[in-house]
Amino acid sequence: QWRVEMEKLIASENPNPERRARFIASFNRGYRSFGGTYTHCTASATEAISRYMKEGETLSRDIASRYGN
Repeated sequence: QWRVEMEKLIASENPNPERRARFIASFNRGYRSFGGTYTHCTASATEAISRYMKEGETLSRDIASRYGN
């Protein structure tokens, strides 16, 4: 699920190869870090996912309204 969402984000961003590589490296670093912290789908993991999703939505909206798209 998360990789599909990242692929959609990259497709919509259409970054140059260097920026694309940075996006992917950052995603992979975060994915591994999160996976090491939450090895099972617990209530805490679900809550963390929910908070990250909300934060991502807020950041995306704020960036788009400030800088346009």
